[in-house]
Amino acid sequence: SLIVLMFLLITNYGDPFYGIAAGIALLLSITLHELGHSLVAIACGCRVRDITLMMLGGCATMLSMPKKAWQEFLMAAAGPAVSLVLASAGLWLPDHVPGLKGTLGAFLHYQVGWLNMALFVFNLLPAFPMDGGRILRAWMARKIGRIPATFVASRLGRVAAIIMGIVGFRNGWWGLMLIAVFLFRAAGREFEAVFQQEMRDTWSRLSSWTWPGGTAAPPPADAEPGGQVQISPPPYARGR
Repeated sequence: SLIVLMFLLITNYGDPFYGIAAGIALLLSITLHELGHSLVAIACGCRVRDITLMMLGGCATMLSMPKKAWQEFLMAAAGPAVSLVLASAGLWLPDHVPGLKGTLGAFLHYQVGWLNMALFVFNLLPAFPMDGGRILRAWMARKIGRIPATFVASRLGRVAAIIMGIVGFRNGWWGLMLIAVFLFRAAGREFEAVFQQEMRDTWSRLSSWTWPGGTAAPPPADAEPGGQVQISPPPYARGR
């Protein structure tokens, strides 16, 4: 559905070539932002199923999340870092490359710069499911644990969504209201997913524990040959 947003951008410009350039800049910026998350996640041993581009941004669907706080910190910070690099390059190049200023290329660079600056600032909001909320959760998890940290970050996400909804309603910004609804629901789902994953991990550890001198219970019928049950965690989505 991000393609629909591209066409809406095109209609905002009198020259269709400039509108197409702005739409391509948006598509590439969000794609590279999500690739930043995905490549760092893969480097940390996580499985990335796909990247979805939609009107509200992008979403990298991961079949597993990093267990260590510093890995989640790097994964969450990778997207904004890519956006910051693109923003700096887009805003700096037109004024320092001879013959570029005033051309379609300069317009494209400025679009990349300002779009990525907006992505950088918006995604660093310290609330789930934004990247800033994940960075905050990774920092708090080392002090109070993963589940309490997720609870705090998800509630901050819902507070931020309510504020966005109120601002959007008072000013008639229906797009902001739509984003607010999405963020409110996503923040709640994130906490439920993390809670269920932690409960499964805890139950798995308890079920494999035996009394001293006792014997472990036989594995269920769907267990793998090594006696370990193959559990497929639910997909976790992130990004905007």
